[in-house]
Amino acid sequence: MQCITLAILLLTPSIASCHIHIFATCFSTLPRNIQIRGARADDDIPIAAVMARELMNPLGISHQNNLLIAQDVVSGERVGWAQIRSIGYAGVGLDPSRFEDDGEGTDDGSSSLKRRDTQSALSIERDIDEQMWEEFESDGVDFPTGLASLPWTNNYKAAFKAADDRLKRRDRMVNEELNSRPMFWELSSVYVIPKYRKQGIGSELVKQVLRRHVITNKRGRDIYALTLAKTVPWYEQFGFKIEEKVPSSMTIEMAVGNVITKLIREKLVCIRTSL
Repeated sequence: MQCITLAILLLTPSIASCHIHIFATCFSTLPRNIQIRGARADDDIPIAAVMARELMNPLGISHQNNLLIAQDVVSGERVGWAQIRSIGYAGVGLDPSRFEDDGEGTDDGSSSLKRRDTQSALSIERDIDEQMWEEFESDGVDFPTGLASLPWTNNYKAAFKAADDRLKRRDRMVNEELNSRPMFWELSSVYVIPKYRKQGIGSELVKQVLRRHVITNKRGRDIYALTLAKTVPWYEQFGFKIEEKVPSSMTIEMAVGNVITKLIREKLVCIRTSL
């Protein structure tokens, strides 16, 4: 009964700061001195520093993402972490007629529908602004000049109303476009301090960060990650498989990672799971 009650509490937004710890208490196999909690603002810089020291990507670490921390309750030390962060919107909307089949399909035989083409919110806004500008150039309402531009004239009022309507329409178009597109996500910054490894902490962090992604009803269930080829078997327990094509928003990260991994004679690969 206690765990059922706590699972219900887990869905209550007002206690979001403590729900991960509650879930860990009921269902995890963590050592008794380790608890998992949601990240705070003061976690960002120390974690980024460790990631940089370990030659891992320190960028994008943020408590505003789905970032979880494993902490030793005795020493107060952060012993591990994992996060899921957005890597952009799909390059096409949810309307099937707007998808383009790249002809390559997926392992289950379904079309891949160019799912790897991503756009940022800013890029989508720019596309809409370009469309609005084209409409503006062909708009029949000209901005008045001379005496007709005085605020009390009918010409000025008509031009002002047209501009205001255009701005409101632009905002509606942006919101509708962003809400219509699936989002893609990256599991990143998965790390456990060496002396705390082999205790199931990393596995529990990944399980809980994936579970939290589903529970918080994030739009888009495709989760990507970059990892060393030798660690792929470990990620397979969470449903990840090697993805040959890297999402466009991860290509720079992949290129930089390849430079670093070659220095240590390792291979970097992209993996993906769908929740």
